[in-house]
Amino acid sequence: MNSFALYIPSVIILLVFLALAVLMVTKKLPTLLAMPLMAVLIGLVTSLFSHLPWISDSGDSISNFIFIRILTEGSTRLAEAMMYAIFGAILSQVVMKTGIAERIVKTAAELAGDRKPLVAFMLTAATALVFTSLTGLGAFIMVGTLVLPVMMAAGISAILASSLLLFGMAIGGIFNPVNWGFYKSALSIDMKVIESFVTGFGVLLCLTAAVFLIIEIRRDREKFSWAASPPSEETSRKGFAVISFLTPILPVFLILIPQIHWPIIPSFIVAMLFGVFTTRPGKAIETLTAATIEGLRDIGPVLGLFIGIGMVLNAVMHDLTAQIMKPLLIAVIPHSKMGYILFFTLLAPLALYRGPLNMFGLGSGLAALLVGSKLLSPIAVMGAFISSGQIQSICDPTNTHNVWLAQYMKISTEDILKKTLLYTWIFVFVALIYAVFIRGVL
Repeated sequence: MNSFALYIPSVIILLVFLALAVLMVTKKLPTLLAMPLMAVLIGLVTSLFSHLPWISDSGDSISNFIFIRILTEGSTRLAEAMMYAIFGAILSQVVMKTGIAERIVKTAAELAGDRKPLVAFMLTAATALVFTSLTGLGAFIMVGTLVLPVMMAAGISAILASSLLLFGMAIGGIFNPVNWGFYKSALSIDMKVIESFVTGFGVLLCLTAAVFLIIEIRRDREKFSWAASPPSEETSRKGFAVISFLTPILPVFLILIPQIHWPIIPSFIVAMLFGVFTTRPGKAIETLTAATIEGLRDIGPVLGLFIGIGMVLNAVMHDLTAQIMKPLLIAVIPHSKMGYILFFTLLAPLALYRGPLNMFGLGSGLAALLVGSKLLSPIAVMGAFISSGQIQSICDPTNTHNVWLAQYMKISTEDILKKTLLYTWIFVFVALIYAVFIRGVL
């Protein structure tokens, strides 16, 4: 058997990846449908090549592999992450419905006054704080309509205000337990390991945002654009307990503090109750019921995406797929520390446009292949994908929140990409150095 023949099955699987990527980028096929289709096609290719001489037979028939392993078991593979997402969405609604998120943003604006750099810093920090619990496009729009007018009123340009909002959301997202649960379920990594990683990555992203703010605020020459809406007397003064501001970050503390170290879902539930009873105790049942209904409605598309990702994970982490892809992956994946850092740094922009380093797109398949073939440890894969994932979170023109932001601020998604890519790319490089030399992923 010549060496070229070893690569034929893996090249066909990569072509499947590429074809689905083109369909998603050109918006010919939504990600919700592309992911299950990708899983089935990979399953078919794997099954067709399962009888090659160098492939060990797993005992799975084509029908069993596709109908049971992929479609049935794959659809529930991320069930635990789905539950985290559901409870996170309900908490997100509690934080919005009780006015906590709005009050945090307005308090930050009041403290900053009309000082442009301080306004930028305070509102970015406030955004990061609320997104430790907030999830979804609805939450982003709500925060954006509060934060952006205040920044613009302070003389911050539309593009800089938009970029700072995205940095704040990304920082909060790193500390959001919903995202921890996704990596735990997808890559089978112990939660304590994830917690230790995200703390360091979160600090590095905060420093990146600070550098971005310091450099870009000096370049910013935008004048007064529109008047910010003053805080209403009702939400500013009347009966609002400052202690309720702890609600968004309460789950993070309950999970991270060693003496407590609660599981994710109980931490979310306590935060919900805390938020309701420190703001609207007389309407606790009404608020929780409404938050639950709207949270479930809001999280629906995410759950659909998780179902598709679970199918892809089962398709590509199957032993047969791993054996087929291993020769090609061995040829391209570096094993040295500097090779790992440079490889994932140079390819980090492939997280854009639902590319192969986007964990919520094609990246879920690549991550599973790397883990399934045992070429990289799950921890090393997580380090690479969390790092490059910030490029997707902040810069990606295909993100729904970037599209809304560009329309709202009358700029283009490409403007945001150009403004933020270099900074987030440098973050990826530094984060990978941290992962290798501080966390010891290799």
